Amino acid sequence: MHIREFVQNPPTHPFYAVIGNPVKQSKSPLIHNYALEKCALPGRYYALDTPSDSFAWVGKLLDLPGFRGLNVTIPHKSRIMDALHMTDPLAQAVGAVNTVKKERIGFAGYNTDVAGVEASLKEYALLLAGQKAIILGSGGAARAVVAALKRFGVQSATIISRKGSSLSWPKSINSVQVNISGYNTLDDLLNDAKLIVNTTPVGMFPETEKSPVSSLHNKLLKNKICMDAIYNPLQTRFLKDASEAGARATINGIRMFTGQAAAAFSIWTDREFPLREAEAELLSVLQSDEII
Repeated sequence: MHIREFVQNPPTHPFYAVIGNPVKQSKSPLIHNYALEKCALPGRYYALDTPSDSFAWVGKLLDLPGFRGLNVTIPHKSRIMDALHMTDPLAQAVGAVNTVKKERIGFAGYNTDVAGVEASLKEYALLLAGQKAIILGSGGAARAVVAALKRFGVQSATIISRKGSSLSWPKSINSVQVNISGYNTLDDLLNDAKLIVNTTPVGMFPETEKSPVSSLHNKLLKNKICMDAIYNPLQTRFLKDASEAGARATINGIRMFTGQAAAAFSIWTDREFPLREAEAELLSVLQSDEII
């Protein structure tokens, strides 16, 4: 549903939503509506398509009487900060907000993507200490990944962007050193890095045969920890190629997705998110989609 249509004909019940473009494929409504029902909480969660030229409708959305909480995804994670009265320190450090709640002082922004990344990588903490990371993509999710790496003692993170060195980024995020480079430097960088994380939408359903890493570089993924922020499909082309190359581990985006959702749900409702049950529900749907 387009955000304009929703705002012009809002529900009478409490509501939560995710805004972005595109959001048609988002499974956020699935797991959040599951959690609301499981916790016997009123309201529904909606996915609202919000192209950049429709961002002005976001303020009207937040002012609706039934508004209870908002998730923000590509391409609005930084832009939304201008519409808020406050952002928590972590969101400020990351420079991106993915969760909004109406507080007594106004609308407050939080970043729960960091919690999702931490949940995804905690199993590999000992392998990451003192190592270098490569992050493909330069959006809000990439910033969250860098911030999360502090917990694991990662030495530095190199952001790979098509803009290369012309990309404007902070020199560090959450005390993690940041370097900027282009895809033409992947050969040398992959030799030195232990962790590679894809935060681009390349490989997302329905274009599941695409990978952000050229086939020429796949052999360099051997013994690496490879993570993809994408959760649909469960096994992206990037992760398949990494596995075939002998990667130390491949991690899909399920735990990052449900981890950030759990933290957002708790911020909105002060209730514990039914994480394991919601993950099982999500996996069931995704696996059914792959069979179809």
